Amino acid sequence: MPKMLAYSYLRPCIRIILALMLSFPGVAAATPPCRDNTFAKAKLVVEARVISFSIGESGLLLPPDYPDRMIRIDLEIKRVIKGTFAGKKATLYGFPFPPPDRLWELSMMALIGGLGGQDTFEWELSANKIDGAVSFYSLNNCNYSKFPADVSRWPQP
Repeated sequence: MPKMLAYSYLRPCIRIILALMLSFPGVAAATPPCRDNTFAKAKLVVEARVISFSIGESGLLLPPDYPDRMIRIDLEIKRVIKGTFAGKKATLYGFPFPPPDRLWELSMMALIGGLGGQDTFEWELSANKIDGAVSFYSLNNCNYSKFPADVSRWPQP
């Protein structure tokens, strides 16, 4: 008889949890924050400066319920720390929903870019392939990064 009583209490709890998961699918499918973004796992790491930071309409043909805004960050590459990269500039793209990790730090680096001193940081460039010939550097990946200590200590809103 006690097992039957326990099952009768468990059934409404499971229904409530399932209802919440269906009501808020973003919470149910949320991924944990990046924990494996280490320098050892990175293939291409550069020291860079943010020269342009913008959030605007992407221009992509997306479903009506999908967010159409996109983040674009242009980097000026100072030196390659790990891997090979021939260019002097790179452009990163990301969606603000969910916001990329370290978006606060990147926006602060855009504000202090060009002031000299500690306006450079380390960032892993990881390409996402669209097809065999087209790829882009993504902000929404778990990228390795290392920002100046001053930027990392500033309080986030």
